[in-house]
Amino acid sequence: MISFLLSAAGLLNLLFYVFAIGFVISLILEQFVKNNETNLFIVQTNRRYCWRQAWYTNITWFFCNVALYMVSRNAAPPVDDFWRGM
Repeated sequence: MISFLLSAAGLLNLLFYVFAIGFVISLILEQFVKNNETNLFIVQTNRRYCWRQAWYTNITWFFCNVALYMVSRNAAPPVDDFWRGM
């Protein structure tokens, strides 16, 4: 369970950065395509999509970390048997 939550948190972290970079790129592109209505519609739709998905991904990442905390707080601490002669 812990490895699944760690993997999910890592994937969600990666996805958040992808959507955040897509949002910034579409903000920049929006400044260059102000004359063409079709291209402006495409860029604005992409910007809204990236913004919404970044929020959903961030909220899911937060709940994944809360679940990871709940699962791992009752786990026994690792035992160092090296100095005891194994």
